[in-house]
Amino acid sequence: MDDAKMTVFLNEMRDENHISPFREDSEFIPYIKDGIYDINEYCGKKINYDMDLKARRLLKNYVLYADYKKLAEFKERYIADYDELQRKYYINSNIQ
Repeated sequence: MDDAKMTVFLNEMRDENHISPFREDSEFIPYIKDGIYDINEYCGKKINYDMDLKARRLLKNYVLYADYKKLAEFKERYIADYDELQRKYYINSNIQ
């Protein structure tokens, strides 16, 4: 996700979750990058978060949980979503 798309993503999160406009973008950017890496690594594929809305929703939740320092709870709660994405990208890959 490039910087322009990351800004759009962050603004979308701010609107949806009533995040204060006074909080700096720099507080969230590392969480977004970590979430993208974590989800992509688990799925084994680089995901287009503009096209895959389930993955986008998962990333938003990752960022919120990371902001509250609750990633362990996030992983417990959303492991089924990770598995669903992993199956989706495995089935859609050319692996025989």
